[in-house]
Amino acid sequence: AKRIVIYDTLIEQCTTDEIVAVVGHELGHWKKSHTVRMLLMAQLQILLIFYSFSCFVTEPHMYESFGVEGMPVMLGFLFFQYLYEPLGMVLQFATNVMSRIHEFQADAFSRDLGYGEQLASCLIKLQIENKATMNPDPLYSAFTYSHPPLVERLDALGNPHLASKDE
Repeated sequence: AKRIVIYDTLIEQCTTDEIVAVVGHELGHWKKSHTVRMLLMAQLQILLIFYSFSCFVTEPHMYESFGVEGMPVMLGFLFFQYLYEPLGMVLQFATNVMSRIHEFQADAFSRDLGYGEQLASCLIKLQIENKATMNPDPLYSAFTYSHPPLVERLDALGNPHLASKDE
């Protein structure tokens, strides 16, 4: 079932028009198939992980380089975990980039419905209520945040050419 859940904290903190703006944002995710795209990306990541593990765990030179005789699967798994870490970071960064693009597109969808100011107002209220960092370090946020920082979202909402980039 397709549902948009509105929590009581949102209802308590925001006006009706701001809530409609948030619903418009969520409808933007649906309209642009963001959930399906993120699901496909997750499936590709899982496929890549399993494929690289299957190649890795059956490679005798890998075990020899660690001074292990034979090819114990559990050791192969441990070695793979350590060596997968950099690839995992790259994949997480790619996921964050895609998620941030989706957030800008959903914001633009709400703005194009005529609720840009209300969405901006609600985002500010939620940011204050959650005591989140208003303008984090760009490099840190690029690697760790799935949503763009508030300042970037407000800039994009105020500039129709920034956020309306279609797929």
